[in-house]
Parts: sequence; structure tokens; C-alpha cells
Amino acid sequence: MPTNLFSTYSTGENRVTASFLAVLRSLALDRIQRIIGALLEQSEFELVAFQNQPSKGGGGVPDAIIQSSCRLLVETKIKRNSIQPKQLERHLERLDGATEATRLLLVLTPDDAKPRAFDSFQDERLVWASFAALDQAIDELLSDKTEVVSEREAFLLRELQNMLVAERLIGSANDVVVVPARNAWPEYERYHAYVCHPDRPFQPVSRIAFYSFGKIYPLVPKILQTHEHVEFLPGTHKGEMAVLVDALLKETPRKEGWAYKVFFLSPPDSPDTLKLDASIRNDLTSKSGRTTAFTQNQRYVSLERLKQAKTTSDLVESQSTR
Repeated sequence: MPTNLFSTYSTGENRVTASFLAVLRSLALDRIQRIIGALLEQSEFELVAFQNQPSKGGGGVPDAIIQSSCRLLVETKIKRNSIQPKQLERHLERLDGATEATRLLLVLTPDDAKPRAFDSFQDERLVWASFAALDQAIDELLSDKTEVVSEREAFLLRELQNMLVAERLIGSANDVVVVPARNAWPEYERYHAYVCHPDRPFQPVSRIAFYSFGKIYPLVPKILQTHEHVEFLPGTHKGEMAVLVDALLKETPRKEGWAYKVFFLSPPDSPDTLKLDASIRNDLTSKSGRTTAFTQNQRYVSLERLKQAKTTSDLVESQSTR
């Protein structure tokens, strides 16, 4: 894994929080609002509002108004089940004295489900989110073709994901990554491998599942080997890597001289490959009722839930919960 860029505070919580804020400060406002909105489960979340010719609020009509009325406190924990209710009470009391219209306390933890300490609170200002939800929000942002994300922004977001993995803040319960597979599925069937861009960050997982054409395929192979940065140059590799590189250069749009990340996977007929009873149908929809893809980049699920699921909604468990 590449060496991480972020700060070296003496305590882990300060380091993680400072790194998260450093990345947010480096993003365009729309990207900041999208990531925070995903953690808060408020897609309409706005730190700053822009409006042309506002007609309400006074007798005159200015050409535009820029306004903000939000206070967001962030509490970070890097150990599971380490929430202290008294600490949350003190943070909420701080919000009591604030005058902003929107006042929220966001608690980020590595827990796989909402910590029990939250059960004693009935305060809508208190929001929990997991680092896995942050990782997922970054994946969805970077895979959204409607977002114009600069190379610098993308690099910093990927480095933040690398830090989450390095600090072991994600990946404890979800041991399968589901990837888009329009091309990856036939490549797996033929070459028993998954190839993507180099050094792409993944949570620690043991298996890869493939999603395309509205379903997760019923074969879930085991990851046998991972190679972060492989230059696709004919004649420079040995064994199965040489066979794979030569074949992909001849038969796919892979570019000679470019680098890729390579996973070698258990073959379809291997006892190491999980065989589900059937494909898992995607039934996820947006608020408007339109079908939405289960994943556009990568999404993590637990192996046990994958074995039991009939549709993708069986796999979706909210990772950020009020």
C-alpha cells in the first residue's frame, strides 16, 4: 500500500480527524456538501446557499444572496464501541448555545452498526456514521460521471481511503467487494482474474463478486493473489502473470506500457469459489422510483448476507443512522 500523505498527530483520533478535514478543505464546495450529506443521509444538505434575486425577506430585491446558517460538530472515534454518552451530552449542550438554524453533531466511528450508546438519545441533532459510509460516499462521488472532480481532488480522496484502510477503520464485517462487471465478468470467466487501475484502494476483503445487467452473478471467487502495480509489457513477466498480460494486451483495450492492479481469483469450478443458489436481482430504486445501480465503482457486503440475499435490497443496510 502506498505511504499515506496525512498528518502525524500523536493520537490516532486527532490524526484521522485532521486528515478528514484537510481533504474536505481541499474540495470544491459541491463535493464537500455531497460527502457530508451522504454521512448525514441528507442529500439536500447545504453548507452555503446561493440564490438569484431573492424576493422574500425584505422590501428590496437584491440581485443575489449567499447565506449560511449551519453548525456541524464532529466527534471521531477510532476504536469500536468506545462512545461515551457523557461526551455526547456535552457536545449537544454546546449546540444548545448556538444560534445557527441547522445544528448537528456528527459522530464518525469504525463500528459496523450504530453503537448502543446512541439508544439513550432521542435528539435529532445527533447523527452517527461509519467510516465505511465515508469510504462508500467517496467511491460514489468518484464514479459519478456528472461530477467534475479534479485530479488533485481525486488523488486526495483516494489517499483518505488508503488511510482508512491503513488505520483499520473499515472492513471488519464486510468481506466481499462487489464490482461493476460488464467487462470484468467475462474476463473472470476466461482468465480467472480481475484487473483495474493501479493502486486502487480496497477494504480488506477475501472475495470479489460481479454486478452487471441488473444482477450480482452467482459465482463469488476467492482472492488468491493481489498485485498493486503491474506494467503491461509483453515479455517482462513470468508464469500466469505473463500469460494474463499477453492475452489482455492482444484481446482487450488494455494499453501496452500502462500499469494496472491485478487480482488472481479462484476459477469458476474451484472449491474455493462460492456458488450462490441463483443470481441476486437488483431492486434498488431512487426516491423518484427509477432503478438505480447497486454499484458504479465498488461496494462492500458481508459473505453471510450474500449467501442469504434474494435481491440487492437484502444486502443494503444503512451505514449512517440517526
